[in-house]
Amino acid sequence: MKKIIFYSILSVFVLASCQKNITSLNIDTKNPPSAPSYALFTNGQKNLVDYITTPNVNSNIFTLIAQYWTEATYLDESNYNLGNRNIPQNFWNNLYVRALNNFQQAKLLIPTDVTDPAIVKNELEITDIMEVYTYYYLVNTFGNIPYTQANNINKYPFPAYDDAKTVYYDLLKRLDTCINGLNTSAPSFGSADLIYGGNVTKWKTFANSLKLKMAMLIADSDPSTAKTKVNEAIAGGVFQSNADNAVFVYTGITPNANPVWVNLIQSNRKDYVVTKTLLNPMVSLNDPRRSAYYTNQYSGSDIGGTVGVTNTWNNYSNPYFSPLTGTIVDPAAPSVLLDYAEISFLQAEAVERNFMTGTAATFYNNGVTASIRAWGGSATDAATYLAQPSVAYATAPGGLGAGAIGSTGTNTSSVHWKQAIGLQQYIAYYMRGFDAWTSIRRLYYPAMAVPGNPQSAFPWRYTYPANEATANGTSYTAAVSAMGGDNVTIKLFWMQ
Repeated sequence: MKKIIFYSILSVFVLASCQKNITSLNIDTKNPPSAPSYALFTNGQKNLVDYITTPNVNSNIFTLIAQYWTEATYLDESNYNLGNRNIPQNFWNNLYVRALNNFQQAKLLIPTDVTDPAIVKNELEITDIMEVYTYYYLVNTFGNIPYTQANNINKYPFPAYDDAKTVYYDLLKRLDTCINGLNTSAPSFGSADLIYGGNVTKWKTFANSLKLKMAMLIADSDPSTAKTKVNEAIAGGVFQSNADNAVFVYTGITPNANPVWVNLIQSNRKDYVVTKTLLNPMVSLNDPRRSAYYTNQYSGSDIGGTVGVTNTWNNYSNPYFSPLTGTIVDPAAPSVLLDYAEISFLQAEAVERNFMTGTAATFYNNGVTASIRAWGGSATDAATYLAQPSVAYATAPGGLGAGAIGSTGTNTSSVHWKQAIGLQQYIAYYMRGFDAWTSIRRLYYPAMAVPGNPQSAFPWRYTYPANEATANGTSYTAAVSAMGGDNVTIKLFWMQ
């Protein structure tokens, strides 16, 4: 209903332009002077999900960095060249301007758009949860970022950069405030919420699950706080099944089609093949998700591409499917923000770290099963897969191979659970490149291949946008000094 009202408002502006009033010539009928709060919230959600889902190399190369895919012909991004297309700048601008700015403007308008105080409170808390989620991406991509002075150009035209650790702990604090502030007895956005349809109970469960995820990110750097936050999240209630998953459902009709379809099928480009990094372990483990992850319709067999070199598209397994329905390139394919499989793997890890009680193998099995079921497999498929000694939690092998990023990092632990959980979580994160990249940076597993012509070492972070050095030079210089430089090899505060 709220969307209908918004479109009606736009119609009013269009109709007004037909009146014989010369002053109307100064009105931009396609851009109303103000928009309803719920329209801004909806737009912020869609923009955010579009940018974390798209495989467009101008905006998002996390699927390439995490080595799910590699490029067939144009090899810059697979070889860690971030500057050729201004990728850091595009990602930065998209999240700050097209996501966060919409959420911030929505929060300003909600108190005037909504009359029920309980609904106002819920909508403000949910919008803040979306802001926390967005900043989670930014701070863990760049490190120190504009935060307290961000998106307030009138007051702070040259925003200072805040310390990454300080930002992160403030995000955890904000998330606690949101969890405590949500009133599950009152509604919220309704259909304007494209993730949970305004279901406040589901948003509370999402916020607790996000809290668990954020707590585990600091498990090495601050185990005491991590343990406290994990147990608070568990007590508050985290995901219990795939029914709880935070999923953005695309309509399949442009401009609301899944960006993967837009960039691979609608554009008729043959740019990517599946890597050996992903394909080889899936083949060796007889993974039932293979048919959902990639196709062999041209090569005829499972053949993974080599990262960072020319890979003739027809000769390798690739993420293009025919027919499209039900696959990752379906124009109506959903995009996952957070799911039960991930929360299960994180709980398995939390048990191994003595953060919480339970059985790690049970949570591990739950994670594997949830992922297989979410990708169309059956409970029998999952049970068969888990029964293999190479997959079963007690016997799954590990070991950092030659060329592994762990061989050049400080954390080269061969602890069994890091390898068992790390591999299965990596496979389950398919199409969620940022989360896979973050898991690799946390656990140093699985091993990432050295690209054919690397332009840098494995990137632990993005460099800052090029225009920050000129447009916000003083703040940029201070941030670079505080970070110890501006290169991809600098580790963030939580990396050990």
